Formats: sequence, structure tokens, C-alpha cells
Amino acid sequence: MGIILWIIFGGLVGWIASLIMKTDASQGPMLNIIVGIVGAVIGGAVMFSSAA
Repeated sequence: MGIILWIIFGGLVGWIASLIMKTDASQGPMLNIIVGIVGAVIGGAVMFSSAA
């Protein structure tokens, strides 16, 4: 269940960050969401591995 939440949270954060930084038009919303998901999964994996 944790990785699903990472994906959802990462997609939302990537989309919101692109709106704040005004890069939505240059990269496209799908790329911003994908970058957010990848970042959230990597960050979650790092936190999970350091907590174990």
C-alpha cells in the first residue's frame, strides 16, 4: 500500500510544483507528473531503506 501512496503523492506534488514554477507549458503536464512520481518513489525507497 505504501508505494501506491508514494505514486499518488508524487504525481500531485510534481503537478503542483510545475504550476508554481510555471514549467507546465514547456515540459507538459505528463512529464511533470512522471518526474514527481519518480522522485517520490526514490525518496520513499531511501527513507524505507534507512529506517530498516
